[in-house]
Amino acid sequence: MVLRKKKIKIDGKEIEIDAFDTSLIPGSGTEEQAIDRLLKEEEIEKEISNILSKLDSVASEYKSKDKDIWFYYKIGQVLQFVDEKGFTKERNLIWERIADNLRPEVFFGKKTPPKKSKRYPEIMYLLAKQDQDDIPRVSWSHWFAILQYQKICKNKNILEDLLQECKHKKLSSEQLRKRVQEINKSL
Repeated sequence: MVLRKKKIKIDGKEIEIDAFDTSLIPGSGTEEQAIDRLLKEEEIEKEISNILSKLDSVASEYKSKDKDIWFYYKIGQVLQFVDEKGFTKERNLIWERIADNLRPEVFFGKKTPPKKSKRYPEIMYLLAKQDQDDIPRVSWSHWFAILQYQKICKNKNILEDLLQECKHKKLSSEQLRKRVQEINKSL
C-alpha cells in the first residue's frame, strides 16, 4: 500500500527503486479505485517523509548514550501520526516502510532489519499509548513481552497485575513471557 523497495533491470544492470504497491491497468474498469489508492499511498508517503526528521531527532538524543525505556516511548509518540492522519489500518505497511527501508538504524541500531521488523515499531506505538506513569515501572523487554498480546494490553486490571508482579517477584523477561502467554491462553 505504500512505497516499497523493488529491484529492476535496466540495460542488464539491477537497480533498486521505490515503487507503489498499487498498479493502474488501463481498461480494467477499476481505474478510479486504483487512482484513489495511489493518492492515498502518496499521502502516506508524504506523511512518512514528514516524520523522518522527528525520528532522527529522537535518535540523535541517544547517539552518545544507551537507549532506555523513554527512547522507545518517544519513538512511539512520533508513530502516533498514523492515528492522527487516519492511517491506522495501513500501519503495518507504514512500519515496514519506515523500519525496513528508511530508518532501520533508528529501530534496530543497524542497517539490516530483522525478519520480524514490523513488530518493533508496533510495540513502540503501543507503548506510547500506555499511561506515562506506568512506563518506567518495567524494562523495554518486559513491555515488549506484554504489548504483543492485545487482550492483555486492553485489560487495565490484568496489565496492572502484571506490572505489580514484575516488581514484587522481580520476573525476568523469560518468566514474564511465559506468564503473559499463560494469561493470554486463559482469556
